[in-house]
Amino acid sequence: MNITYYLAGLLSGVSVTSFFIGKELYRYYVKSKVQEKQLNRMSKLNDKIRNKYVLEAVKIPKIRVEA
Repeated sequence: MNITYYLAGLLSGVSVTSFFIGKELYRYYVKSKVQEKQLNRMSKLNDKIRNKYVLEAVKIPKIRVEA
């Protein structure tokens, strides 16, 4: 009888522990994915800004100075 209670307690303890560990791992996974998406958006925005300034620099006409 005592071993049955011991095994039942052990099984429920392992189940609760695995639940909380899984919950923390999922929270870490979601946080990581959100940060990755934010970094990708920032990278794309940075590339757009960089390309815009490069194109504007190319479009600037040369000014002639006549003496």
